[in-house]
Amino acid sequence: MEAVSEKSVHKALAARLAHHKISDAIVSKVASRVIREGLKIGRFDFCPYGICIDYFSDKKVSIDRLLVNDRFRVVRLFPYGILVDDFFHVRVEMEVPELAGQLGR
Repeated sequence: MEAVSEKSVHKALAARLAHHKISDAIVSKVASRVIREGLKIGRFDFCPYGICIDYFSDKKVSIDRLLVNDRFRVVRLFPYGILVDDFFHVRVEMEVPELAGQLGR
């Protein structure tokens, strides 16, 4: 499973935020925070606290490494176990103060 690049996340965020007046510097900053080594982003959306992200991995996920240097409201880990060996789904709600009050939520 291939991880997502910061450039592709930046492009996707910029497309999703195109109708909001958010600077490219903020989009770049948020894109760099969203990338997690070894994790593929399956989906992201905006939620009341910032960004909700669904990460996927075919390797064991270290929650301690995931939580370093960021603030999360919710972190859920779903091991698929019997259905698909060694496949993990991590859903997080990441606080993003840079977007607070700018997305109309």
